Amino acid sequence: MTALPALRRERLRLFGRILAVSGVGGILVGLRMGSSGELFLNVALGAINAMQIAGCLAGIEIFLLREGSAVQRLLRLMPFALVALAKTLVYGAIAGLVILANARVTYVLLGGTVSRPLDTRTELILVGLSLATMLVFIIVLQAASLVGRRTFRDLLLGRYRRPRAERRFFLFVDVMGSTTIAERLGPLQAHNFLAAVFSATAEPIAAMHGEIYQYVGDEIVVTWTEAEGRVEARPLRCLFLMEEALRERAAYFHAQFAAEPGLRAALHLGEVIAGEVGELRRAIVFHGDVMNTASRLENATREVGARFIASGDALDALGSPSALAVVAACRDLGELALRGRKEPIRAYGLERIARPG
Repeated sequence: MTALPALRRERLRLFGRILAVSGVGGILVGLRMGSSGELFLNVALGAINAMQIAGCLAGIEIFLLREGSAVQRLLRLMPFALVALAKTLVYGAIAGLVILANARVTYVLLGGTVSRPLDTRTELILVGLSLATMLVFIIVLQAASLVGRRTFRDLLLGRYRRPRAERRFFLFVDVMGSTTIAERLGPLQAHNFLAAVFSATAEPIAAMHGEIYQYVGDEIVVTWTEAEGRVEARPLRCLFLMEEALRERAAYFHAQFAAEPGLRAALHLGEVIAGEVGELRRAIVFHGDVMNTASRLENATREVGARFIASGDALDALGSPSALAVVAACRDLGELALRGRKEPIRAYGLERIARPG
């Protein structure tokens, strides 16, 4: 089983959930429409309208505008306001056309035995409402993409309004040789290079249900709760899939930047305090020694000759050695003394030995 089908199944499950929820919502709207004599028809039309509109919009967002797609990369070059306006017009037009078309088709199929299709004034009102609704929807969607959809959801629900302790995996991923590449390419092309690397690796992170906590220069910090990360050793598989994604785009990087990006990384697990901070700009942050340790483990990759280091704590939480053996080969690095840390930490060098699946 390869990673791509697994990710496709995840997208299909999300698409199915959206259709189911929209269908229920359409039924509830249909129950409040029209006379009791046309109740069944109103319920059916409500469900059909909602599922068709949601299906079109979700299909575009989940499949066409997925992370790393060519269309998504193009949209990222456009101003936020222009993207919001374009999506509002397109999605509003889809919603309006679905509603109007279904009303007219139903009237024709039933031979005019139901109430007449909508008059022009009502049709225009429905189209206007569709556009207004889509505008709000798109602004929320775009805002969520700016801060990360999980972060946006947690901010919206107030999950971290009160600080809370969590055990989390942190994967610190560094783009190798980025300083040398930046000196050769110059600031603008160096930025474009890193942006291309981050874009290419977004899909594998999404496939492994990782949450991008932050970008720091040429580094990506990805996190999972302990429960989420333990499933199929996701943090280990994540890095290998990121490397695979970059290899698949090697020709592009050679053509555009005359460079082939490589990654080095470190994984650690521990307790952090998660909570909201900021006034003018709200954000969810994690505080704890686990992040400092993960960062220093990543720095240690240069000293011990291993591109991927995982702490003993992280590997212990991910499963038995036999279970991890199908993902990576582990080399015991012993107790590593890290700068700024009193106690050494058990660490292992990891190498991919099989395609994650």
